Amino acid sequence: MITEASETPATLLVADALFRNGATRVVLSLVERWGGGSSLAVLSRPDGASLVPAPPEVRVVHLVRPGRRLRVAALPALLRLTRLARHHEVVLATSEIGPGVVLAWAAARLAGRPFVVSVHADLDDALREWTPPALRSLVRSVHRRADAAVCVDAGVLAPVLRNGLPADRAHVVRNGIDLGAVRAAAGVGSDGSAAASGRGDDGVPVVVATGRLAHQKGYDVLLRAHADVVARRPHRLRVLNDGADRADLEHLARELGVTGSVEFAGAVPHPLPEVARAALFCLPSRHEGLPLALVEAAALGVPVIASDSSAGVRQVLDDGRTGVLVPVDDVPALAAALEAHLTDPEPLRERARAGLEHVEAFDAAVMAAGWSRVLRTVARTGGEVRPPRPGLRRPLAGSPGAPTRSRS
Repeated sequence: MITEASETPATLLVADALFRNGATRVVLSLVERWGGGSSLAVLSRPDGASLVPAPPEVRVVHLVRPGRRLRVAALPALLRLTRLARHHEVVLATSEIGPGVVLAWAAARLAGRPFVVSVHADLDDALREWTPPALRSLVRSVHRRADAAVCVDAGVLAPVLRNGLPADRAHVVRNGIDLGAVRAAAGVGSDGSAAASGRGDDGVPVVVATGRLAHQKGYDVLLRAHADVVARRPHRLRVLNDGADRADLEHLARELGVTGSVEFAGAVPHPLPEVARAALFCLPSRHEGLPLALVEAAALGVPVIASDSSAGVRQVLDDGRTGVLVPVDDVPALAAALEAHLTDPEPLRERARAGLEHVEAFDAAVMAAGWSRVLRTVARTGGEVRPPRPGLRRPLAGSPGAPTRSRS
């Protein structure tokens, strides 16, 4: 019997860092499922960043020593990536932006391997928000020259095509999660049954959000909506992540006078039980791809209010059938939806129960199978492909290109 792992070409995945976000979860899920033929190369381990450890069974290469500047280490990292690429069939950049996508493309070309880029968000928005202006044209050039782009949702496809990638090189593979594992980690049954009822120890409803603290995620909108509603409908807002905008958001909470009802909990190692116990999950983002945190909340049967920030968000919530969608950047609309739920939670709970069947389409097995199909096609047809060196598919331990287990 042919297994999923044996059908997947030996793939070198290249990540900037194992940041605590949805893209990293997708990467780790894929490489776990693909097994020993694939490796994960990580460019850096930034000080102070919220990172996640790779599972022990995932083979990880750290390309740059902690504390060493990328500007100095870029050429050695590229040479090492090129050596690694020659022992794999495909090179995959795990994000649409960042230095990793440029180095992965260069290594693939030097090694004569097909290059694939994973696109998790609107390319134009991501470049504008996260990439210095001087580097944007270079990243756009890499995207145009990719042998394939895999978009996590049809809604992020258009900017990739507008950037110049031929349409026959663009693919859509929807993000997914291990539904059974998520529910088990949260202590929730497949019917969404959890032990708690959405209230904290003080009996007040708890609203949770889990996106990183960045402008894209719209936490300023959520804080203002919370401030508008909390006096009339008491509740607590608990933010289960960290990020560069934390200090600004804490300052905004003080300005709004809601520090007593808002908690910035930081990067909680195991947020799923807290999400499962919440009265409401809120995703106020300004732009998204297909957010895994939203899929997880839906899989746990938690009521959801989300901004209508992408086609992926609409798909997860079945165009509003299984949760409430509000316009992006609309504080009054978010406040109204929040107050309506806190006044009468049953309508949104009923939508959440209806979403348990719909979310089955977002299982990780479906995602991994889609990725395998694309990578098989690219390995057969894309790039200046030379077969891997016989007998050297796995670099020898201790050699310059040998993977090591993650210490992050």
